[in-house]
Amino acid sequence: MTALFVEIHPLLNYRTDLIIRDNFVSIPPNQEHTLEVKAHKGGELTLLQNGFYITGFNAETVQVAPCAEVLAYMDTPQYLRKEAIPIKSELRHVGILPPLRTPHHPSSSEPKMGEYRKGFTVKRNKKGTYVDIGIDQLAFCKEQLTVKKIFSFKIEKLSKKEVIVTPDEPDDIYWGFKTLSTNKGLKNSLKLVNPDLVVETTKYADTIDSIFNELKSKVENSRSIAIVFGGPYSSIGENLESSWDLVKVNTIPNQGTATVRTEEAVISTLAIFNIL
Repeated sequence: MTALFVEIHPLLNYRTDLIIRDNFVSIPPNQEHTLEVKAHKGGELTLLQNGFYITGFNAETVQVAPCAEVLAYMDTPQYLRKEAIPIKSELRHVGILPPLRTPHHPSSSEPKMGEYRKGFTVKRNKKGTYVDIGIDQLAFCKEQLTVKKIFSFKIEKLSKKEVIVTPDEPDDIYWGFKTLSTNKGLKNSLKLVNPDLVVETTKYADTIDSIFNELKSKVENSRSIAIVFGGPYSSIGENLESSWDLVKVNTIPNQGTATVRTEEAVISTLAIFNIL
């Protein structure tokens, strides 16, 4: 599994992680364009996470590695991708994915005083660090930061001669998600995330309408939640009981097909959590 630590999202009372079985990106029979299919699926999940203010993505390591690369690429603002992300075969088809319309992907290159932007540290000297924040000139930060890395900045001074920024991140708007890979199994990855509540989605559990109030109460009393999904060719198949609170739920009652695509299950489940 891939596991990560993400901070509590300011628009919600809890942190949310998505955990998806590795075979989510397994390629169906007679489909040869492996990376293209994975790029599509990675893009779908990226848009889902941004649409529902999800701050973390967890997926298994080996088969999902290309998918995780796509997710990280999509979360990076377009003006930083060329500098920050090296050319990789896994990203061959990312050009077919639509851009994100999120606060950390500004649509204008015109900076504004007090604006937050993602920036790529280009070089530094004894006085500070020069940063690319997607405008016509390099901004300057009076702190010595690690070069060739992406940080969040706030514009503190704006003039024709210079743009001064400080490392800072907004606490009242959605600011993207993070990915981190591990070589651990599902339960061990969950231990790294260390959620208060684990929600296991399965068609064999009680339907969401029958346990809605119970689930709502558990969500309200949790600071971090991990939502676990199976893949198209197998269910979760592992006992997830541990120190955290565990709830199993069917978020698609009376489904009309034998199996539900993972990305469809993610949409349905997040739509429910959006109103909890």
